Amino acid sequence: MNLLQALILSIVIAVIILENYGYGYWMISRPIFAGPVIGLIMGDLQTGLLVGASVELMYMGVLPIGGSVPPNAQIAGMLSTVFAIINGGRPEVGISLALPIGILAQLLVMFAWNINIGLMHKADKYIDEGNIRKVEQTHLLGLPIFFLVFFIPTFLAIYLGSDAVTAVVNAMPEVITDGLKIASGILPAVGMAMLLKMMNFKKYWAFFIFGFVLAVYLELNVLAISLIAFCLVMAHITLGQKEEKFDDFESFEEMEDESVLETNKVIDTKTLKQTFRRSFFSMTSINYERYTSLGFCYAMIPTIRKLYKTESEQIEALRRHNEFFNCHPYTGNAVMGISIALEESLAMNTEGVTPEAISATKSALMGPLSGIGDSVFKAVFMTIFAAIGAGMAMEGNVLGPIIFIVPNVALNLFSRWYFIKYGYEFGSTLILKMKGSQLIDKFIEGATVVGLMVVGAMSVGFVKIPIALSWKFGEVEIVLLDLINSIVPGILSILVVLGFYKILVKQKKGMFTCIALSFFVGIVGKLLGVF
Repeated sequence: MNLLQALILSIVIAVIILENYGYGYWMISRPIFAGPVIGLIMGDLQTGLLVGASVELMYMGVLPIGGSVPPNAQIAGMLSTVFAIINGGRPEVGISLALPIGILAQLLVMFAWNINIGLMHKADKYIDEGNIRKVEQTHLLGLPIFFLVFFIPTFLAIYLGSDAVTAVVNAMPEVITDGLKIASGILPAVGMAMLLKMMNFKKYWAFFIFGFVLAVYLELNVLAISLIAFCLVMAHITLGQKEEKFDDFESFEEMEDESVLETNKVIDTKTLKQTFRRSFFSMTSINYERYTSLGFCYAMIPTIRKLYKTESEQIEALRRHNEFFNCHPYTGNAVMGISIALEESLAMNTEGVTPEAISATKSALMGPLSGIGDSVFKAVFMTIFAAIGAGMAMEGNVLGPIIFIVPNVALNLFSRWYFIKYGYEFGSTLILKMKGSQLIDKFIEGATVVGLMVVGAMSVGFVKIPIALSWKFGEVEIVLLDLINSIVPGILSILVVLGFYKILVKQKKGMFTCIALSFFVGIVGKLLGVF
């Protein structure tokens, strides 16, 4: 690959991956979508589909929850695709490089987070000066920081590393390359186990087994099992719902009519839309000191300008919203909406609304709302469509990435807008009403049930343990894998997932143990003739 090609490709990769922190969390950098995009650019869509889907499954349960920065699936998927195509369209090459690339990218993300700490202190200085424009510019400096952190090593890897990678691959003995293929079939079990750890498996394990049974004995696909799980959850809620429970919703409507519509509003739809647009940049300056505080402050600036006309009032509000904040980028918009409502009440001197109350409300809400975002949007919603899309992409179907990206983009748009809109309209009473009527608990419980059934089905479809051992007794040949599957089909896949889950629960860095075991079993198993 020549200098110009490496430069253009590196820019494309850096721009795509920038969305993960910089401009909106659209999911276009996930391997299932970005892999085929890179494949299309390089003229080998099929390799892009296969490598992207494989790396997606490998990293499916490896999600950045809270302040964690796990090995980066996004850049691993794209660079793995590049190296697979450079080496003659050999998917096993890219898949084998996905782990070291992901770990390197993890270090790069952590480096960027640390650089961004300096942005916080520059923003503090500009806030004290009342220089809102400089505060905004400081926050947006996170864009070039993340871009450069990913562009430079990506360019060096592609331009300088391709020949080295090719030489290493050509020197690999067959047992290694075949072993890597086996390992790529085991690696999705790591992602499945990570999901079990996040989804309260100890309590809801039966639904995991139920999904497994539906996939194995009824041969239903993931989409069908998802729909069955959803129907079960809705039936449980409907049958268990007493008529008097709906009083909560009636009073909720009364609250909307009386306390919202009769209040003289200062904040208009234009201001809410400005906040909505800015919310796509909420993670641009994410850092280890205050996480997304400056992004939250950036989104609140239209409201601050609208409500407060004196510099001292604006400075106080800016300080208030540059405090520590960490929430899922979608559900965090509900906190923005509620904060806008509270700021409006404060500006209108509403009794009981104080600056301390606003800060306390933000702190109280970001935890549970982040939990919903991480467990429902990250661990369930994205995973369901990633599983469906990856399954199609593994078969070379170009609709796989589309099936994944369309609902995720729609979720990003609609959830951000409606969280802000209704968070503002109903204020903190919305969350209190939901909590009082146990809607949040039911929502998380239902999402967990659906998610576990889907993971149970996925474990069978995506975790491959191709044991090749067989024995002959006279003219009768006994194939071990066929014998095992005749007892309980797919049981080996489930046992590997559960084994990895046990490791993850017991070990702090169990993910790396599981990944290392996958490669060890694949290569050593091939060497010993087990596979």
